[in-house]
Amino acid sequence: MMSVMVKEADLNRIEVPDDYEVLDATALARRLGFKRDTVLAYLSRRNFRRIPRPNRLLAMGPLWYEKSVKEWEAKEVGRARGK
Repeated sequence: MMSVMVKEADLNRIEVPDDYEVLDATALARRLGFKRDTVLAYLSRRNFRRIPRPNRLLAMGPLWYEKSVKEWEAKEVGRARGK
C-alpha cells in the first residue's frame, strides 16, 4: 500500500498534460509485448531501437506518456514499411 501512495505522490508532483496517460516500465512492457525486465535492460543500456525514450526519469523509475508511445509506434510501423 505504501509503494502505491509514494507513486501517486510522485505523479502528483510532476506536471502531466490532461490528455496524457502515464505508463511505467511494467505498463510499457505489456503494451509492447515485452517483459518488464527486458524494457529495463534496454533502458539501462540506453538502447532505444525497440522501446521509446522515456519522457521523464524520476526516482521511482522512468515514465512514458501514452500519447508519445502511440506516436513512436506509428513511426516504427512507417519505418518497417520503408517510408
